[in-house]
Amino acid sequence: MKWRNRKIRIAIVLAIAVVAAFVAWRTSTPKERPPCVPGREETKNASGKIVEIKRVECFEKS
Repeated sequence: MKWRNRKIRIAIVLAIAVVAAFVAWRTSTPKERPPCVPGREETKNASGKIVEIKRVECFEKS
């Protein structure tokens, strides 16, 4: 086998391996999100006063 053909084959195999590794990395299973819990969360400071109110609304997927 000629040296040039061998280099081309190695380059093609290496390119396919890089693409396969990238696809495997991007399509790995994502972590599942915890279920949404609607409601209101109040954050209080040391003296007991409310300093922040967070409201959570959940929308159902259709």
